Amino acid sequence: MSRNTIAAIWAAGIVLALIVYVTGPDRFVFATFDVIQRAWWSVQDALLNISVAAFDLVRALAIGLYFVFVVLAILTIHRGGHGRGALVAVSLVFFGLIWRSAGEGFGAHTRWMTALLLTAVAALSMTRRLTRQDGPAPWHIGPMPPRQEP
Repeated sequence: MSRNTIAAIWAAGIVLALIVYVTGPDRFVFATFDVIQRAWWSVQDALLNISVAAFDLVRALAIGLYFVFVVLAILTIHRGGHGRGALVAVSLVFFGLIWRSAGEGFGAHTRWMTALLLTAVAALSMTRRLTRQDGPAPWHIGPMPPRQEP
């Protein structure tokens, strides 16, 4: 074993002896567990704060993306595209997810995350409808609208 390793072990032993002397040999174990418990409480508080901030972020994003979806759906409808059914269906599901009492169904975190995913997909779908140049989607059901030649 190298001399540096042995010197480090001796130094750690001396530091431990000083800590035990300062805290008192009879209270060393209590003080050690107290330090560990305070550190654990600090970690729990930090995680709780992060969790609350993340939940607020999910709710804010869900509401913001719902607004984006509604505006894009109205633009799609105004341009003659299909968007009324999606606007009604997504609105009903979105408000059904966010306006449930706390004791019903899944927890609030799950409902708001689902609402976020729903509005993200719906907003992306309306964006696709507004930017598509080649006519209706391949899964379009019903009569095909006439093609406009450039």
